Amino acid sequence: MSVTITPQASQLRDDLELLTRLAIRDLSGVGDSLDALVAAIEELVATYGSAAAAAAADWYDDLRDLNEVPGRFQAVVPEIRDPGASALVSWAYQFDAVRSLIEGGVQRRILNAARETITGSSVADPRARGWQRVGHGECGWCLMLISRGAVYSKATADFSSHDSCRCTAQPAWGGRDVAVKPFIPSERDVSDADRARAKAWIAANL
Repeated sequence: MSVTITPQASQLRDDLELLTRLAIRDLSGVGDSLDALVAAIEELVATYGSAAAAAAADWYDDLRDLNEVPGRFQAVVPEIRDPGASALVSWAYQFDAVRSLIEGGVQRRILNAARETITGSSVADPRARGWQRVGHGECGWCLMLISRGAVYSKATADFSSHDSCRCTAQPAWGGRDVAVKPFIPSERDVSDADRARAKAWIAANL
């Protein structure tokens, strides 16, 4: 089984992808020096990460109203994490494709601000059972996690993502059936290592 991505979740993902495209556009005008890239990444993640978190919070509150969930609750917006810009740039410089690696890392950090808003709010919301991973499973790792249709309710359960990951989260409301659909195996090769990693992560976070 896999979680059905709702039209609302698809719209949020589109909005977040627009934010990351704008951030990458701004990054493209920055020089290749380490100091310039580090400063730009810190500013871009703070600016666009805050925008992503705010969009996710508004989305959560609107979705709660749309589903007529009883009780009062307002989405919790976390502080933006230190992006670790120096470590990201230093790591990317070890490879030939510096720009693509940095862009993937920036995208991940911006979207994590939105993911953490949704997952944190889903755990804090007394009417939510927790959160679910949603997406189309564009890599073996994500495909395995999505296909479980699991609901994560622990505050310690981090949203596992990778650079350029397009997955997001959506709340599972208490007392309501979880929206699932039959799981259709992907034609992409899912390795035994992907399966093992997914099982280990699920076991540690459920």
